[in-house]
Amino acid sequence: MTDRYLVSFDTKHISHETVDVLVIGAGVAGLTAAITAARGGAATLMVNKTVLEESNTSHAKGGIAAVVADDDSFESHVQDTLVAGDGLCDEAVVRKIVEGGPHGIAFLQSCGAKFDTIDGKLDLGREGGHSGHRIIHAGGDATGAEVSRALLAEGLKTPGLRAYKNTFVLDLLTHEGKCRGAIMMRHNEPHVVWARTTILASGGAGQLYRESSNPPVATADGHAMAIRAGAPMRDLEMVQFHPTLLYVAGLDRRLITEALRGHGAYLRNSMGERFMVGQHELAELAPRDVVSRAINREMHRTGDPAAFLDVTHLDQSELRQKFPGFLAACDDADIDPAKSWVPIRPGPHYMIGGVQAGLDGSTDVEGLLAIGEVSSTGLHGANRLASNSLLEGLVCGELAGRLAAERGEFEGKAPRIIFERPMRSTRRIDVPDMTASVKGAMWRYMGVERDERGMLEFKRQLTGWSRMAAEQERRFPSEWQLENMLEVALAMTESALVRVESRGVHFRRDFPDHDEKLAQSHTVMGDGAAARLV
Repeated sequence: MTDRYLVSFDTKHISHETVDVLVIGAGVAGLTAAITAARGGAATLMVNKTVLEESNTSHAKGGIAAVVADDDSFESHVQDTLVAGDGLCDEAVVRKIVEGGPHGIAFLQSCGAKFDTIDGKLDLGREGGHSGHRIIHAGGDATGAEVSRALLAEGLKTPGLRAYKNTFVLDLLTHEGKCRGAIMMRHNEPHVVWARTTILASGGAGQLYRESSNPPVATADGHAMAIRAGAPMRDLEMVQFHPTLLYVAGLDRRLITEALRGHGAYLRNSMGERFMVGQHELAELAPRDVVSRAINREMHRTGDPAAFLDVTHLDQSELRQKFPGFLAACDDADIDPAKSWVPIRPGPHYMIGGVQAGLDGSTDVEGLLAIGEVSSTGLHGANRLASNSLLEGLVCGELAGRLAAERGEFEGKAPRIIFERPMRSTRRIDVPDMTASVKGAMWRYMGVERDERGMLEFKRQLTGWSRMAAEQERRFPSEWQLENMLEVALAMTESALVRVESRGVHFRRDFPDHDEKLAQSHTVMGDGAAARLV
């Protein structure tokens, strides 16, 4: 049984403040919601785990999918999303978000975002799963950094919006079934923020795995605090692996944008074979789950630690202009892509499952909204279509910000909440070692391919590790992060065990086919209930 809170506390004896809206996270969803709420007259506070510039958004390479071209259509974007989602999308949600794309782009431009253009018109790229060119990008392959820059600059000058950096949110505070704010560590001291509306926009969970495209902050903290608060969680088995992470020993696993394959790059094995040809009608531009599994199997077949991205046949000066981030990564790895293939392999990239939420972020926990990667709205289904995530953050962030502003000020007197978490053991665990063990086992048992035998063994390991971690007194972020990682890893594994089929990013070696009876069936869990299909 998981303890309700990570730490012991008595709100009567902790510094505290009251706001109308508390936003947890500073990615595209959180920033958009915070700006919108403040513009709506709400006293808004945004908190981030590290510096305000650090989020999954700031590391996004590809772009934003939006229908802005004359020869494109909402219907085409909707259908591409539904096909990628493999039977789990909510079509009404997909349509609303797709139709909100042009407005979202206009909002970013009004905040000062500068996108790449040709002859005064937006330069539109193409990525896997898209039937046409509709990917808006900035700096070639630095879209996320530009989006973050523009939104943060706008947020910092928006009246009524304050921001705390380097603030670790420990838990959502609930009282009488309502979310009343959050407890956090600020300046190494516990601090409570009471809020009428709390918006959870904490991002993803890529750092649960050994190798990831996500920054170090993506340790599933938001997912974990939502689980402890009793929020319904949905489709936690669905985690998307990006097919192309730069794989060089000793270097960070840097993401290589899918737009390179849209530009004409090939995937090859060590023998030079384009192994995607014949496996899918779109070859290198097949959906990410298809490409990731193909690379994984090719590595197993050849015994190689990586596959390869080949851009030697492309115009190198054009590549340097359109994909400066890719060329910089190659330079750091001492690779000349004009002469050599670039070693790549799949890695966890985007957490599709999360807090079950509506388009406006509304959840079953009164006072709590969830948006962005920590949420499950029904847009992505079983496999996120490339570049739909920034789009979702924009559309749902604005809707959540409006709803939060409409809800008004914090009501009544702040409740007194007391929680005592007993320390059951005086021994200390090796936090870095256990963290590394969790990350390695996640890749081994909950990676691109899974099976019941492996997941049951992993569940056994997680149960033991969780028991050991729960017995300790926690004082540092690394210890809180570890417990969050264990919490979410266990929930993901239990959800994956329940879905006895393969669908989208969830591929089971022991059940390799679709079960058509499970189309539109979601795994759900929450408030102590075990994972189940509904």
